[in-house]
Amino acid sequence: PELSLLVSGGDSDVNLADLQKHTVYSGGYEAGSRSIRLFWQVVSGFSPEERKALLRFVTASERPPVMGFRHLHPPFTLHKVACEASFFALVGGQDVNRLPTASTCFNVLKLPNYKRASTLRDKLKLVINSGAGF
Repeated sequence: PELSLLVSGGDSDVNLADLQKHTVYSGGYEAGSRSIRLFWQVVSGFSPEERKALLRFVTASERPPVMGFRHLHPPFTLHKVACEASFFALVGGQDVNRLPTASTCFNVLKLPNYKRASTLRDKLKLVINSGAGF
């Protein structure tokens, strides 16, 4: 059992504080970017199963690294996909319609710059539960 745990990781929930601490931002995103703040807000509201599905979508494994995300190579990365949405998206207008995508070999989530948490949550849940894979 211990060897299995070391090789394949635990079956515990994703430690969001550790993931956030070791996440890299690219394409114009920074830790304080609006879409990044929305991302962490949305993901913190996910169930443990949804967080594992997100991890599987981005890394091809639903299990966190045994010794923490600092040992994930390449690191978990949130990459900005610039999409235009009207200023009115903040107050109920049409938000970005594009879905997030991932490059699992590089542990990159390509995240459009959504304006509303509800849009980000709906689009993220759609892709992590789609069952698509390679």
